[in-house]
Amino acid sequence: MFERFLRALALGAGAVLLALMGLVLFDVLMRYVLRLPFLGAYELTELAMVLIVFLGLAYTGATGGHVTVDVFAALLERPGLRWIAVAVNLAGAALLGVITWRTLLHALESGARGEATNMMRIPHQPFELVAAACAALFAVVLLAQAWRAARGRAR
Repeated sequence: MFERFLRALALGAGAVLLALMGLVLFDVLMRYVLRLPFLGAYELTELAMVLIVFLGLAYTGATGGHVTVDVFAALLERPGLRWIAVAVNLAGAALLGVITWRTLLHALESGARGEATNMMRIPHQPFELVAAACAALFAVVLLAQAWRAARGRAR
């Protein structure tokens, strides 16, 4: 059930990416064909990139899609590798916990200040809250992977 939810978020990221492609096409046509640039394209691109990255983050981690480097694989036996995986996943979860906490604080502060984009006045806070929530989901994924690795059931 949880992985389905993460997959739905990743599919949402894909939909935002498709919309961003349409926006770029629209902006290019308006700018070079009609000589009427769409002034909000840059801002929308920035906000879309937040959604694309963070909505797909936890699902990519849950499915093993992130880039990994196995430096110690040739040097250590199987049990040693298991505990390295546990430590790495726990350290990643701790880091994502800090990122979640700081991003949430920043979102609350920017909402109180009324921060928004320059041209279109789109508030920053909803996008920062999405980033915080998705970072928290990725931390949960890393904790689950640490638990599985500690029990000897690596994915």
